Amino acid sequence: MIDLHTHTLYSDGTDEPIELLKKAEEKGIEILSITDHNTAKAYEILENIEVSEYFSGRIIPGIELNTKILGIPIEILGYGIDYKKMNELLPKYYLPAEERNRLEASKLVEKCKAAGIKLEENCLDNYDATYFASKFIQNEILKFDENLKLFSKEALTDLKVFYRQFMSNPECPLYLDPGEIIPDFDTAANLIRECGGLVFIPHIFEYRENSRKILEYILKNHEFDGIECYYTTFTEEQTEELVLLCKERGIYMSGGSDYHGKAKPDVDLATGYGNLNIKKDVIGNWDGSFFQV
Repeated sequence: MIDLHTHTLYSDGTDEPIELLKKAEEKGIEILSITDHNTAKAYEILENIEVSEYFSGRIIPGIELNTKILGIPIEILGYGIDYKKMNELLPKYYLPAEERNRLEASKLVEKCKAAGIKLEENCLDNYDATYFASKFIQNEILKFDENLKLFSKEALTDLKVFYRQFMSNPECPLYLDPGEIIPDFDTAANLIRECGGLVFIPHIFEYRENSRKILEYILKNHEFDGIECYYTTFTEEQTEELVLLCKERGIYMSGGSDYHGKAKPDVDLATGYGNLNIKKDVIGNWDGSFFQV
């Protein structure tokens, strides 16, 4: 069993890297990748411990980078990266997490006011920038009953839905143009390649109504190495579609739970919502040239 999509507290997860290793060992995971958002700091921690004391499997150094397609924020995964080089280069392309969060929170407050969404006058004064701006603004919206009719129940209870439907939808008044905040697809992909890694497209169907056009655009206009075919929320049909696509194009496959610890309590390591169980042979031979921390 493998899990090539996990997060620690160095991005938006809650586990220490050692804690994640212990859980991976308990699950019987054979190959693991920590893919924190826009940072590979977790690997610097692992570098200073005896990994084999906590985890007997192999580790593929990875990262998840924010980027954009058609003006829509998406993510790409990088596997087999030189994590030291990645951490050196990242500040050239990405704002520190808290700085980005403050910028997005400020823009969201302006957009809410312009759209007639009621917020507390000085709500930004109490904003903790260690939390995502999406969570902050969702909580602020919920404080006033008159806002509830403006959003679907799903968007007000599920942060991922709120982000995909409103903040990353160019047709929505709360849309945040990623052009000012994150690099374009080729820039992000080339950063992964510069660090010796392979570029994968993760959780494509998480982009909901934009999923098809995003995938079609990437297939026609950009180079990448593989697709995350196995993912926590994918149906069997979706997985089969992606596996077939990879086989037709001769590209690699991967899979992961998108584990975040307590931040996503219903998504467990390796098994996602409970039945993911990705087999090691899914990735074929593409992990052969990668190194262990």
